Amino acid sequence: MRAAWISASDGGRLRCELCPHGCAIAEGKFGLCGVRANSRGEGQLPLAGRPSSLAIDPIEKKPLYRFLPGTMVYSVGFFGCTMRCPFCQNWEISQHTTERGLPYPSTDLIADAVESGCPSIAFTYSEPTVHFEYVLEAASHAREAGLKTVLVTNGMLAAGPAEELMSTIDAVNLDIKCFSPAAYRRVLGGDLPTVLEFARIAARHSWLEVTTLVVPGLDEWEVAVGGISDFLSGLSPHIPLHLSAYHPAWNYDAPPTSPNLLEKLRALAAERLESVYVGNVAGEKSTDLCSECGAILVERQGFRVTRMGLSGISGIFGPPLASPSSRCANCGHPEFFITR
Repeated sequence: MRAAWISASDGGRLRCELCPHGCAIAEGKFGLCGVRANSRGEGQLPLAGRPSSLAIDPIEKKPLYRFLPGTMVYSVGFFGCTMRCPFCQNWEISQHTTERGLPYPSTDLIADAVESGCPSIAFTYSEPTVHFEYVLEAASHAREAGLKTVLVTNGMLAAGPAEELMSTIDAVNLDIKCFSPAAYRRVLGGDLPTVLEFARIAARHSWLEVTTLVVPGLDEWEVAVGGISDFLSGLSPHIPLHLSAYHPAWNYDAPPTSPNLLEKLRALAAERLESVYVGNVAGEKSTDLCSECGAILVERQGFRVTRMGLSGISGIFGPPLASPSSRCANCGHPEFFITR
């Protein structure tokens, strides 16, 4: 598969314009992601359509708590990434691109997803946007087949490709890993302004939820969570924020996140956002209540929905974050959940 968003540069190099790194790729070499290559002066994608992982997951595992709650999602992962987070939990596939999965044409992928009975397909696990062309093709086929589409991403995608891709995506879980531009560059190998612009684009097109892994020492977390929740509330106070506990992984051995810190940060973010969740904690429970009558809308134990109190509204009126698309089954009050 040939690469999009790539152009000729000096000395036989190709300039990749997909992400803010803007790699100038020499003949026979790959960009920083390890996926996008220069082969005889053409942008090539030797790993395109070669998944690293396939599974059927609860949608809550993405995590998406207000998009198709209680359903399963057909999930496909890839190799490569645009970042170098030292605490990456999927480093075996994000940082290694010498492996070669078996070819999986996008039409076959979507046919299998439909056959699974899942109402949606997720591009997830490692960073799917480095496989932009394949994801765009597969997401377009998915929508034609009646599947909802989900993207789980670090948001390191330039504005042009982001607008193009988001036109095919129904729901996004975006990692905002901290709120320090310096830490994004120095520790993570990313670019915070690009990620925030991606959030703006995603919020215009799709249902958006955000995850922040609270990694000790990465940021001043009270300041960071205040900044993240302020930013998100400026887009829409209906955007859910997931504050997730870190556990040591790959090249990072700081102690796990304190549950007390997570609860403190959850209360801080809840001053600005309507839905803030704590995740990746043993015995985790969460409950959403009707803002009008207090009845249970969704009750969860870990990734399992144990009680549901929602009914649908016919159609979605405008952008998903602009108008409620569900009702409380008890009193009929409109609520911000996508249930179909």
